Amino acid sequence: MTDSFSVCPFTPSDAPAWVAISNPVMGRQTTAGALLAEDQERSAAQQVNRRWVAEAGGQVVGIAHLFFFAFNSPGFLSAHVMVAPEQRGWGMGGALWQTIQTESGRLGASNLSTGVSDTDADSLAWAARRGFVQHLHRFSSSLDLTAFDETRFQADSERAVAQGITFTDMAGADETTLDRYLNFVADRLTETPDLAGHPRWPLAQVREILRLNSDPRPEWLVLARGPDGEWLGLTAMVLVFGGHVAYNELTAVHPSARVRGLALLLKLEAIRRARAAAIGTMRTNNHSQNAPMLAVNKRLGFVALPGQFQLHRRGV
Repeated sequence: MTDSFSVCPFTPSDAPAWVAISNPVMGRQTTAGALLAEDQERSAAQQVNRRWVAEAGGQVVGIAHLFFFAFNSPGFLSAHVMVAPEQRGWGMGGALWQTIQTESGRLGASNLSTGVSDTDADSLAWAARRGFVQHLHRFSSSLDLTAFDETRFQADSERAVAQGITFTDMAGADETTLDRYLNFVADRLTETPDLAGHPRWPLAQVREILRLNSDPRPEWLVLARGPDGEWLGLTAMVLVFGGHVAYNELTAVHPSARVRGLALLLKLEAIRRARAAAIGTMRTNNHSQNAPMLAVNKRLGFVALPGQFQLHRRGV
C-alpha cells in the first residue's frame, strides 16, 4: 500500500501489468500481445482508444481505459477503471477517473458507459457514487467443448435434414456473397435486445467485430439455408483470449424462420466447427431480456458465469 503514485499514459511495456490487473476482474485470459494487437485494430479503425496507468514504487497498480465500444448506446464511450486489490483505498481509482473525465471532456464525449460484474458490490457502489446508473444486464456463459456430447441432439439434427436445411460458410465466397452476408448480419443485429433502436451498423463495423480485417475465419461465418436456397439464419464466431476460446459473436434467425428450432441447430453447427479446430472452450454473452437464446444455451450445457451490469452516466 502507498499514498504516493502517479498517473501516466499507457506504453506497450505496460501491457503485461495491464492484463494481470484486468484479466481477473473481467474473467478472461487475454495476453499482453493480444492487448497490443487490439490497440492496433482500434487505431486502424480510427476509434477512440485511450489508456492510462497508475504507478507506485515503479509498478503498475491501476489502469484506466476510455474507448469506443460498438454495442454502446449511440453517443456513449466506455470507461473502465481498475486498481489492484491490495492498492485500493489510496485514491488511485479517483485519480484515474479524473483523468478519464478530463479526456472525455476534451473529446466532447459527455456520456459514459462502464461495465461492472454483477457479483462485485464494491465496484457497483464506487460507480454509483460517480453518477453511474444501471442500463442493462448481460449474462456470460461458457461451454466445455471437450466434454460436449453431440449425440444428445441427434433428433434435432435429423429435424434439420427433414426440413431441408443446409449449412454453409463464407470460405471461398466471392465479394458479392460476403457483402450479402455482412448485410444479413447487420440486419439481424438491429433485431437483438442489445441493439434494438440503435442505428444500423455500417458494414465496416460488422467486418471489424467479425475480425475480417485482422484474423479472418470465414469457415466460422456460418449460414443456414432452406431447401430453396433462402437465407434463414446465421452464427458467427471469432477467436479470443490468445487463441484458446471461440467466442460466439452472434447467432440469429430471420424473423420469417423463427419458432423452428434453428437457433439451436446453428449453435450446434458452431460447436462442431470450433471442436474441429481443436478449440476447448466456447464463450458467449446474452442480454438478460433474450430469453429464447438463454434457453438454447442452457439446453446445450453452457455454464453461467458472473454477468455484467452496463451502467450509464449522462453528462450534465
